[in-house]
Amino acid sequence: MVIKDNTENLANFYLEILEQEDVTEALEWKVVLEPQQIKQWEAGNAAIAVAPPVFDWEKLFNRFMVVARSCRKWQAGPQPVSDQCLHNLESMAATAKRDFAASLVRPDGQKANWARELGMPLDLLNFLALVACRPFLKSYGQAVLARLPLQDWLHSHCPVCGDLPAMAKLVGQQGQRKLYCGRCETEWRYKRIGCPYCKEDNVSQASFITLEDGQQYRIYLCERCQTYLKTVDERVSGEVDLFCEDLATVALDRIARAEGYRRGDSRHQV
Repeated sequence: MVIKDNTENLANFYLEILEQEDVTEALEWKVVLEPQQIKQWEAGNAAIAVAPPVFDWEKLFNRFMVVARSCRKWQAGPQPVSDQCLHNLESMAATAKRDFAASLVRPDGQKANWARELGMPLDLLNFLALVACRPFLKSYGQAVLARLPLQDWLHSHCPVCGDLPAMAKLVGQQGQRKLYCGRCETEWRYKRIGCPYCKEDNVSQASFITLEDGQQYRIYLCERCQTYLKTVDERVSGEVDLFCEDLATVALDRIARAEGYRRGDSRHQV
């Protein structure tokens, strides 16, 4: 199995994106949660489904275009961004641009339909949407979680956007596990034993890989669903930023993929 090493291009891509102007001012905050909405959230519905944010869709679409052009420049995504894809995006009518931008943040945004219409591979569209929406959703998450008891959320999906975790870390003396969402950068507590992707709790179905030259890292493997979860032990490393750690540990992705496992959040970092 041949695994592409695109680490340098990926780093340059993210550096260029991070240098872009702040776009979070596009959010309009009207996060006043009613008791019924809080109950829906406590039942396991992500905040974005029960209290949708109001975005400046034009600004979000423009942000997506910036990300797409930068991805094309650095060839950083899972698939190349073609000239035809960029042309198709730029040629969209204003109403279509709004609908497309809205679909990027919705859990049921029908991205597969948009990918077909734009002639873009779905995994590429998911990658671009992830990067484009992250600052918007991170800001939204910070606002909405100020009104919700995050400590009570014990589900495996993100309490803000509903996505599956991208990474995890072990914190405190007991090594409590916290999951991390790569879409909105929310972190939340989760049980130490068990796969957050298929919910398998049988320890016989789980194993992990450690590295001699990186003792703070573990790759947890699930034999039932064949997924892996990169994990950082903060008892060894000290406090870390999991967004940066995800980028810095693409070598771990390659190791796990070479063994036949896939990222549980179905994203490509290499």
